[in-house]
Amino acid sequence: MPRTSYLFQTDLGDPVSCVFVNDFGCLAGSMLGKVMYYSFRDGEAQTLAAFSDEGVRGLYLDAEMSYATLMDVCKGWHSEAPYQSSLSVNFRTWDRKNAQNVKHILQRGPWVLVLFPMSTTVMHVARQEHQHRSFKLFDYGTSTEVAPCDFDGEKLVLVDRSRGTGPPLFRIVHLERNHHTEVDNVPAADSVTLLKLWGANYLICAQNRNLLIYDYEDQAPGVKRIIRGQGSEIMAVDSQDPEIIASLDRDAVVKLWNGRTAECIAKLKVPDAHYHMGYPYYLCVSGHRLLLSADEGVFLGELDDAPAVP
Repeated sequence: MPRTSYLFQTDLGDPVSCVFVNDFGCLAGSMLGKVMYYSFRDGEAQTLAAFSDEGVRGLYLDAEMSYATLMDVCKGWHSEAPYQSSLSVNFRTWDRKNAQNVKHILQRGPWVLVLFPMSTTVMHVARQEHQHRSFKLFDYGTSTEVAPCDFDGEKLVLVDRSRGTGPPLFRIVHLERNHHTEVDNVPAADSVTLLKLWGANYLICAQNRNLLIYDYEDQAPGVKRIIRGQGSEIMAVDSQDPEIIASLDRDAVVKLWNGRTAECIAKLKVPDAHYHMGYPYYLCVSGHRLLLSADEGVFLGELDDAPAVP
């Protein structure tokens, strides 16, 4: 029988800023730099870091280490007691001549995207390897005009409002080739509240209670399908799986969708989670486990089996 549990409590004024779950355990980070870890092997919750000047932007976990990415630094801890800190990499040390501050951090799995105004670097946190990319965020406008939304390890999607009036332009950047694809015909683009990359060539656009799946490589038909949520407003989306799209709505219902058919293949209600504070909320799905943030903190949901796509 599906079940839910309350894993991490957060303090008022320090909302959750990211979550991560895989077969090893769960991680959650907060806007004031708190890092919380739960091990499936030990069944124990630990606080790895209690405070930082910067919020936690991304998380990753493997068999040996837990990783947290902040605005200027990546930190790591051993995943076994006494959970000692064993890693700290400052992004600004990659180029001693770089006097710029980091503008944005995006992360998916072990891959971290570090965006400076005039340079871009991609790093693998577990291998501690990084590669510079030629993309320059400043070339496309100011921070009030251009906002990075998602990164999948290879591509970046931006919301571009530099044209002034009218709906925004969505820009997909293939970072290794510095190739740009512009998308300017998404229906009701100015009502999109969440924007995610999915698969090889799709955008997932949340619009109120619906998810729009858009093929940015074949823009003639553009919209491939619409997932009609039939619930309340969508608060978070996870699009890491190549076949399944996960959504979390304001009624604390997580739904897993077959992205090819728009069929709902699993659903889980989290009865103790609430969404009244107006924070950004986060969802991460791995197999039969679902990790989600709420006003109260972080909840773990577990299905009987991992959903399968025919």
